[in-house]
Amino acid sequence: MSSVITHSQVRRQLAAMACDYFDVGILRPDGRMLLREGWMVRRIEQAIQRLRLENARGAHIFVRPHNAHALSLIDDSSVEAIARMTDAGFHPALVVETSPQNFQVWLNHGQTLDHNISSRAAKELAKRFGGDLSSADWRHFGRLAGFTNQKPERLLPNGLALFVRLRECEGKTYDAPREFLRKVKSLMENAAAGRAPRTMSRSTSNENAVRSLMEFHVDPRYDGDLHRADMAWAFHAASRGLSEQKIRDEIPRARDLSKKGRIQRQLSYAAGTTRKALRTVESIN
Repeated sequence: MSSVITHSQVRRQLAAMACDYFDVGILRPDGRMLLREGWMVRRIEQAIQRLRLENARGAHIFVRPHNAHALSLIDDSSVEAIARMTDAGFHPALVVETSPQNFQVWLNHGQTLDHNISSRAAKELAKRFGGDLSSADWRHFGRLAGFTNQKPERLLPNGLALFVRLRECEGKTYDAPREFLRKVKSLMENAAAGRAPRTMSRSTSNENAVRSLMEFHVDPRYDGDLHRADMAWAFHAASRGLSEQKIRDEIPRARDLSKKGRIQRQLSYAAGTTRKALRTVESIN
């Protein structure tokens, strides 16, 4: 894909997302995430050649709105799922094809949402339309069109990487967002009411206060060192009562661990990180 086409794809995607500021994530092959926060469209366009170079060296290029926003990302969608969304009145603002017949869909709610409502809306949409629940939160990155998807399992037989492409970019708000958001707020209120008795009887458990692992992955304190971020999150989750099983399951779900080797080694890494975090929490308590 030429530089001219990449510029066009980037410009059209960012216009459809309709944000003033964006965060750009550059995930290098060694697992380091370089985070560029609060960039305007012009700043991203000026960096395209550098991003193309990073991409050519094997890095993944991601984008998300900076701070609170009006969008929800539904990851890992199919053509059938997008058709169901549209038929149900949830017409996408943006559709990005990340690999053949696999899509990321951005929906525009027409109003800026606070972080809690934004994450809950994303989860409700993922449940309704078969998206990836582990990617459903207000801070999740989507891929930036015009660059290649460097996942090993997505490479062509000749070893070349496929380009991420725009399929829709109208940028419109879907039908009846107020009705959907009222439903989301009602679900949140019911869930909070249902948790209240358990919170009273189990005051030492703060499972519901556990932050997402992605927040730790992009935290500048860890300077792109995802191993440190995994350990910090595991300690955070364990100290708030999240079970060993849930911590161990979340680590391989939150990022690609294929560079660590076969699946058994990936699971061993997750289990080892979890055990270390639990031992640290137990020693403190």
